[in-house]
Amino acid sequence: MKLILFLTSVFCLQTSWGQAIQFPPDFFFGVANAPSQVEDQLDDIWMDFAHSHKVRAFENIYRPEERIHFWTQPEVELDLARDLHIKVFRLGIDWQRLFPKKGEINREALLHYRDIIQSIHERGMKVMLTLFHHTEPRWTYDYGGWRNEMMIHDFENFWQAVLNELGSQVDYLVTFNEAQVYALLSQVAGEWPYKDKPRRLGLFNFGPFKGRFEKSLEHMATAHKQIYQWSKERHLKFPIGIAHNVANYQGVNKISEISAWMSWQKMNYRFVDLISDKLDFLGLNYYGREVINGTSVILSNDFEYSDSGRAIDPKGLYEILKKFDRRYHHIPFIITENGIADQNDWIRPAYLIEHLAAIRKAMSEGVKVQGYIHWTLTDNFEWADGYCPKFGLTEVVREGEAPFLRLKRESFSLFSRIAQNGQVNAKERSLQWQKYLDHKGQNRPQCRAKDGVRGLDTPRLEALKGLDWRFK
Repeated sequence: MKLILFLTSVFCLQTSWGQAIQFPPDFFFGVANAPSQVEDQLDDIWMDFAHSHKVRAFENIYRPEERIHFWTQPEVELDLARDLHIKVFRLGIDWQRLFPKKGEINREALLHYRDIIQSIHERGMKVMLTLFHHTEPRWTYDYGGWRNEMMIHDFENFWQAVLNELGSQVDYLVTFNEAQVYALLSQVAGEWPYKDKPRRLGLFNFGPFKGRFEKSLEHMATAHKQIYQWSKERHLKFPIGIAHNVANYQGVNKISEISAWMSWQKMNYRFVDLISDKLDFLGLNYYGREVINGTSVILSNDFEYSDSGRAIDPKGLYEILKKFDRRYHHIPFIITENGIADQNDWIRPAYLIEHLAAIRKAMSEGVKVQGYIHWTLTDNFEWADGYCPKFGLTEVVREGEAPFLRLKRESFSLFSRIAQNGQVNAKERSLQWQKYLDHKGQNRPQCRAKDGVRGLDTPRLEALKGLDWRFK
């Protein structure tokens, strides 16, 4: 009898892993990018940061300042996006480009953004527009950025200019991308562009005195609410939300669980708590589990990792959707970013499918998820990690006879089929999982140092573990 029960349980697990994934007709698929990561002819604080030797995998890259030419040749990316059969293209407007000096708008740049948006619509896609995506002008950077209340007024001049000109062409509006990540890594940790000495204690409040992190979040929350109210008063049709980074934080021991709990409160919940009454949708950016030892993120042998050092954990996305649905039960969700740095494309196909399985399971249990946006279409400039992590469905050949040539990876075709059909059949799901297992033990690039924190100019080699991280 025990043997029969065991075999029955194994069969049930195998069939649940091999099930088809079917999304409803109104569920949409898309891709996303960010101005500082893809636009050429952009002289911004990220280039200043890179030229001060604080960005990995930059100085050893061919023509790194050019990113991938989305400003001068947007049609290259947009044609690729059209080939994916997606419904939504997410992009941003760069504040520095529009306002190189305080109070002086570059109208020509604003009109060029209008042309790009029009090109997106002409290719049959809707536009999800992001107003703030991890960068600011030098002149706001000089006075301290979001920890300074002046930022609210200066940002208002920017977003009003954008929405007055482009608002009628926007289908979804994202006010802030990962507000808490920007505040933490720039104002507190100093791992992203910062003007003065970073202050680790700025993560905390001391009695009535608020640290840099909290001040920054409160100022961004005020700006978000202003945008929401202004847009509603003018009866602009687009729904308004944020793209909010979430991670499944886990401590390795009792003490580390305190750090994990604090990360859940400050990184997963705090900003949303401040603005939850002014959201038409809540965008979630999810890349995996963060394993914490003490107060530091580490690489654990218990997980398979992306090339950028994120622990692969589709179940974590399901759990976060369920927790957020209980906490913010009136708000629908959009997965505004999900993807993996995987230069060889050995993991990405199964990663994509298993995360979609997690989303679909949450939806079957009543969680309202409207769409899935993949990060990203093409390998690009990945912030302080430079060009080492390869997140793209397409590869960029930066040198040679045809510089910046795009090469579609296998996962490009897979995502195209999923977006076109709204489903993953059982055979495809099993096939892509087996392809992942076929590379077990083979070396692949890893852009994160063994300490789990530092990025690398040249990736080290690490064997694929072949662990079972399927969504069960």
